[in-house]
Amino acid sequence: MKKLIVFLTGILLCGPLSAQQLFLEAFSGYNFTSYDLEGFDASAGYVPIGFRIAGGLERLQLGLEYQSTITDPRFTFQDNTGEDIARTEFSNSYYGALLRYNTSSLPAYRFGVIFKLGAGFYQSEQSNFLLPAENLSEPIIEYEPTVGFNAGIGISAPIYTLLHWEIGYMFHYIEWEAESAAALPTFNGSYHSIQVGLSLNLVFGKVRAKCRRLIKSDRSNRGFR
Repeated sequence: MKKLIVFLTGILLCGPLSAQQLFLEAFSGYNFTSYDLEGFDASAGYVPIGFRIAGGLERLQLGLEYQSTITDPRFTFQDNTGEDIARTEFSNSYYGALLRYNTSSLPAYRFGVIFKLGAGFYQSEQSNFLLPAENLSEPIIEYEPTVGFNAGIGISAPIYTLLHWEIGYMFHYIEWEAESAAALPTFNGSYHSIQVGLSLNLVFGKVRAKCRRLIKSDRSNRGFR
């Protein structure tokens, strides 16, 4: 798997390094679990943090994405009297490839609708606690990195020249394989994500010259600062 990751990273970096448009983004937001597993099927919210880098054509870029969590999804269990007796937390992270498309007439400077597709490796650790002592009831369970997919839609608008704010929705689909040693079943570990980010959109070469010509000829100053 390490060789595959190194190879994937090398291929993807060729896009940003030779790009006429380079996209950099830091984002956070709010995620909602959509697990298909008994006892964990109620949605739990948590806060992610992530980074993206992509490069390529003016509207279409290929790149890399990394995502981790600031808080983790928690599931609390009660006894017959309604008292909390146990809690399970999942610590999640993701790294993979990103394909991004901006519909704007001038993506680096104007408002646009964004479409994203991605695929990569999801990692998860499951921690089980006894309450109210907050003690681990068993060793932390580490799932094997699993390939999953994500897709989403959003909008991007300029704050100042090449600096944009972005808001969007992403759906991540992951099928976690059974862990026989830990007596864990195969289950759907998908989640929904509402994301807000700040991005820097750099342009080079012919794309930069084209943008400058359009800016000078655009009297309405749409999307420019």
